[in-house]
Amino acid sequence: MAAPMDTKTSSETFTIDFVNKQFGSDLKKLQLVVNVYQTHKEKQANLTKQLSLASSEAPSELEQGIKNAEKARSDVRKLRDRNDRLYHEIQDQTRDLSTVVKETSALSAEISELEQLTKYLQCVKKVDTTSSQIEVLLQSDNLLKSVDKFAELSALYTNLGTSKCHNMVKYVKDTTIYWYKNLKNKIASEFEETLKQMKWPLVAMSIKAPPVQNTAEAKTKMELLFKQLLKLQLPSSLQGEVEQLPSCVASMPGIRIPILPLSLMVKPLRRRFKYHFFGNKQTNDLAKPEWYFTQTISWIRDHLVFLEQRVQPLLLEAGTQTNVKTEFMVAMTTLVMEKMLTDLPELMNDDHQFSHLVDEALLFDREMRMSYAYPTCLPGALHVLSQDTYFRKWLHIEHKFATEKLDGMMSSYTAWDSQYKHIADVDEQKVPECGDSFMTLLLTITDRYKSLPEPALQLEFLDLQLELLEDFRVRLNQVKNNTHNILSGQYCAILNTAHFVADVLREWSELVFFLQLQYFKMVNTSSTKQSLSEDDIPFGYTTLFDEMISLYSHLENDMLSTLVSQVAMDVRSRGKPYKDDRWISLPHQKEMTLGLSTSACEMLLVLKDHLLDVSELVSKPVFTHFWEKMAANLNQYIFEEVILRNKFNQGGAGQLQFDMQRNMFPLFGEYTSKPESYFKEVKEACFLLNLNVGSAILLKETLYEALHTLPREPDRISQAKAALSDVGVFKLTLDQSELVLSLRTHMAT
Repeated sequence: MAAPMDTKTSSETFTIDFVNKQFGSDLKKLQLVVNVYQTHKEKQANLTKQLSLASSEAPSELEQGIKNAEKARSDVRKLRDRNDRLYHEIQDQTRDLSTVVKETSALSAEISELEQLTKYLQCVKKVDTTSSQIEVLLQSDNLLKSVDKFAELSALYTNLGTSKCHNMVKYVKDTTIYWYKNLKNKIASEFEETLKQMKWPLVAMSIKAPPVQNTAEAKTKMELLFKQLLKLQLPSSLQGEVEQLPSCVASMPGIRIPILPLSLMVKPLRRRFKYHFFGNKQTNDLAKPEWYFTQTISWIRDHLVFLEQRVQPLLLEAGTQTNVKTEFMVAMTTLVMEKMLTDLPELMNDDHQFSHLVDEALLFDREMRMSYAYPTCLPGALHVLSQDTYFRKWLHIEHKFATEKLDGMMSSYTAWDSQYKHIADVDEQKVPECGDSFMTLLLTITDRYKSLPEPALQLEFLDLQLELLEDFRVRLNQVKNNTHNILSGQYCAILNTAHFVADVLREWSELVFFLQLQYFKMVNTSSTKQSLSEDDIPFGYTTLFDEMISLYSHLENDMLSTLVSQVAMDVRSRGKPYKDDRWISLPHQKEMTLGLSTSACEMLLVLKDHLLDVSELVSKPVFTHFWEKMAANLNQYIFEEVILRNKFNQGGAGQLQFDMQRNMFPLFGEYTSKPESYFKEVKEACFLLNLNVGSAILLKETLYEALHTLPREPDRISQAKAALSDVGVFKLTLDQSELVLSLRTHMAT
């Protein structure tokens, strides 16, 4: 009951609101009621019409949708039936065809097998046919075509390389090797005979050979046979089974078998080498390795022109990039390496013979690399010595012999004499015999290991050099400590040696060889800790010899300071009368002619003698350091002991200035154009002591105001410094300048 009541109330409320909104309180608007009624009646009619249309269209669309769904269901049913029917048909067809498929598969496999068999037989036939053709061609002496046919056989083996028909591969391989050997023997015999006609190898003969007949014909035949041998190449996978290097050098990296024609050309030389240096001949002498090294170099020298003029053009014509000169040197070097590896085990117990072999091997390798441009990337005699066993022995011998030589140098009665003391231009460094010999020894060691193929091995020799440098430094210290006379020739010779060694090591540190070793050492050390890029390595901040340079420089500076102290002590002891002179009561210079103070004569004379003696004993660079330190020491002595501890009248100030400017400074004028610049405190103190009275008073007042007026003002300090600069005082501080001015007794006019 509540609901209808509420609805009615709502309708009434809506009606009241509608009437009020349409007509308001104006009664005249009631005449518009008809219009309002007509308008709403039309709206009602439109809505009724739309509803009628919607109700009539909806059933037709719904019916169409139902029809479509029914059709789709019918199609699905038909497709399912068709699928079932096809499935059963396929099953029936499969059962019917299974027998046929089995029969067909068997036939297909049989056909495939027959095809493989056919190919197999074709391959066999190809091999047999080619083999027969080669045989026929050989019988007719047609070597050129037989080599071409062999190339076909070789290509066939290469194509069969991945085949699983192992028997076939073996058959082709054996056939290829068989004909290779036959053809090689056939052509090689003719080739060797032709080479003999051309007097190959070009070796010295005790009996003069008869002149060659038909030289042009022999040359043409040699070229033809060379080209045939060049074509007669086995596949790379077979070369190792036919042509083998000697077992002792086979493991050497970079060693290779020469091309076939060159191998045949080397054969007589190899035979001669074996005969002379491996047999029972007197030339096979362990104590004379230079014999086979020299012989090898001679053969290389004698044959290079022939190889470059006659053989290299044939290789270029064949389109190969082989360098016959390099290949020939590799073959000769292989002989040398084989000989070294045979002899070295017997030499391990004889240090002198082992060392002699090393010396000769170094000379041989250097001549090969420098005189004949043997590539550094290819193995040589030093690769044999780089093997661990022999390298350790070499390193041990170098250390032993170097130590023995060092003992001899230090014990020589001329150890501390200069070798060039009678040649002034050469003896500027004044290096004693032991110092010069020691650095020569180190340089020799560097030259010996410089050509080693591995930087790691070079670094081990470098460690040996550093060890020898430390040993030599310790010995220098021992001799120095046993030298009681500091001014003796031996003490100065040790000082010269320390300077010379440090100076040479600085030069070595900048050499490309040692810079490369330093880089390798840094990279190798870094790689053991962590992976670093080149940009992370502070290359150039350190060198290999930094520690040794520091130690020798310390020894030099220590000895130089001791020498300066000794001389300064002697000079100061002679300067006591000069220090105690009566500077306050000396007569004015206008009253007398100035001359050197009597009390300074002995001091300056001793100083002059010491400067002369030391200049004759030490090298020029060391003496430069000496007199500079000596000047600094005397400057301090005169300023602190003579000037600051005395009072000066006008005569005393003038005498001091005369003694310094006309006597002390000129003693050093022989070594520098401006000796007074090394006595700045003394020079400036003399200026202040001899400054005219008026200027001195004004300057003293300026200094007093700047130093003693509190608070200290920067402007006053600056004015005081400017005042000192105006009178030529730059080194002395404000306090020192005031103190010097206070030493004047002649401040009143």
